[in-house]
Amino acid sequence: MAIADNTHTRVVNWLKVALPLLALAILSTLFLVAESVDPDKAIPYADVDVEKILREQGITKPSFGGVTSDGVAVTLTAEAVRPGAENRSRMTGTDLAAELLLPDGGEILISSPEGIIDAGTREAILQGGARLESANGLIVETDRIVSALDAAKAESDGEITATGPAGDLTAGRMVLTKRAGDAGYLLVFNEGVRLIYKPQP
Repeated sequence: MAIADNTHTRVVNWLKVALPLLALAILSTLFLVAESVDPDKAIPYADVDVEKILREQGITKPSFGGVTSDGVAVTLTAEAVRPGAENRSRMTGTDLAAELLLPDGGEILISSPEGIIDAGTREAILQGGARLESANGLIVETDRIVSALDAAKAESDGEITATGPAGDLTAGRMVLTKRAGDAGYLLVFNEGVRLIYKPQP
């Protein structure tokens, strides 16, 4: 009985020394076999252009709005805008839309695929193929329309083509202007106006 106890004691004492040494040997093997780390090797998903991110920072789906002193509600929306590289108050945008709700109940919507919002001059330049639609069914297309953000003011920066209840019209320029003596507004066409009249049936 005493011999069995001594054997058991010797085995336990031996394992107390052998098992920690075995654990150390395993850990050493792991470190020796592990792949060396190359600090210059970029992580695949960390390959980003920080300068590009800072340069192209912007806002998605912004909306700017206000009411002019003569009661015209002006709203400007865009799909996205980002500040200019040199002038931070001059922002470029995509899918711009300017809505003017006139005091007389009229409504004008101007849209373009791209444009510039200038906070310094309080203007929106809708370009790249601008389109103006009025509530009375007139549709005007031109390359560029400049619209004020703090007044009911809009004008084309070149030739226009228009279609409406009266027929087809071309002109060198278009201006949204206030009628004298009341709260109404007019779209005025000038500089070589040509109208093909199409009477309504």
